[in-house]
Amino acid sequence: MKFDMTRSMPGPENILRCSFPNGITILIRENPYSQAAVLAGSMPCGAYLDPADKIGLNEFAAGCLTAGTQDHDFYRFHSMLEESGASLSVHSGPRALTFTGSCLSEDLPMLMGLLKECLDRPAFPEDHINIFRQRALSAYEIHLHDPESMSDERLDRLLFGNHPYGLPEFGSEDMIRSVSRQDLLDFHRDHFGPRDLILSIVGGIRSEEIRDECEKVFAGWNKPQQTVNTSDHFPVVPPPEKGIFEHIEIPEKSEMSLEIGTMGPSRRDPDHMAAVLGNSILGEFGMMGRIGRIVREENGLAYSASSSLTSRTYGGCWEVSAGVNPANAGKAAELIFRELRRFTTEKVSPEELEDVKSWYLGSLPLSLESNSGVAGLLMTMETHQLGLDYLKHLPDRIRKITADDILETAGRWIDPDRMIHITAGTTA
Repeated sequence: MKFDMTRSMPGPENILRCSFPNGITILIRENPYSQAAVLAGSMPCGAYLDPADKIGLNEFAAGCLTAGTQDHDFYRFHSMLEESGASLSVHSGPRALTFTGSCLSEDLPMLMGLLKECLDRPAFPEDHINIFRQRALSAYEIHLHDPESMSDERLDRLLFGNHPYGLPEFGSEDMIRSVSRQDLLDFHRDHFGPRDLILSIVGGIRSEEIRDECEKVFAGWNKPQQTVNTSDHFPVVPPPEKGIFEHIEIPEKSEMSLEIGTMGPSRRDPDHMAAVLGNSILGEFGMMGRIGRIVREENGLAYSASSSLTSRTYGGCWEVSAGVNPANAGKAAELIFRELRRFTTEKVSPEELEDVKSWYLGSLPLSLESNSGVAGLLMTMETHQLGLDYLKHLPDRIRKITADDILETAGRWIDPDRMIHITAGTTA
């Protein structure tokens, strides 16, 4: 008998989804085989809200949220987590603030309470602001001397410009030094709140009980002044009009970072799945796909060489990256462009396509083995409005992708003559 993977997948019949009048959406899925629980969520308070002279303010705020609240100082906040073996972390992104946490199922109400506190009533203690400032300054200094980080940032900037996807994590050293506690309090007052917040919870729980607990913790949270208008801040960005090459000189580096990229489909774009499979063939599957084979294995020109597809809510990026000896950068780039031209003019082979389909279909159930994997997928489904039945239909969608679909998708998004080409490191 053939195994039907869709029967055990999250879907409308086993996901409890509810919304509260204040704008929060909750998704809950029971896992009766687990004694733990995981939560994952997002708030539409991303870097797109940073003032022009305070690029990185949202990152700063996210880094200080778990430094204590108005109800529990830093030591009590983290003692409560540690005493129960729980965890809670918050991160910033271009579109949203994201958070994840884990605990024993019995401690979930405590974890939800701490999450609500740090989002709604953070203390932003001065001493921890200064600690985060020093960490940010150190990270910024490392970034300036890291070829891969610098080339990646420059590629995003040239592709997206002042669009939120093109903004750096921190604007400058001066900005990091200038952030004050009042800046964080003002930013929090204006932009943090329950509207459009998503929370997914998975584990050894009872859905109705956790829904009631969520209502008790979150439903009374109101913030009428919260600023949420993400779509206006994320305009459509056209692809590059011409090819651009730039080099960033970073002294005393033995390895050079090479990045070649262009726009890619958004997560909601009909091209997304064909692009995912195509990218796997191009530079992921096996030993980094075609790119890895031709550049690294056959010619020995790179320490690493691969392609990646980043699909976000309002756009994406398709890029090839490699770490090379500076003397080999030109030849490596030549081979990469040759493979890109082949990828956009010739169909992938039946063997290549079947291999990546088998890999994705085989890995899909494995991604649902953990509470965190399921919570993350529920977040993706809600964030991108894919529907609660998305995973049920995904295997069939993967099977239906053809070599023609991949070729047409590649041709729509990749033009080797209009790509951004960045190198960073020490010239030979």
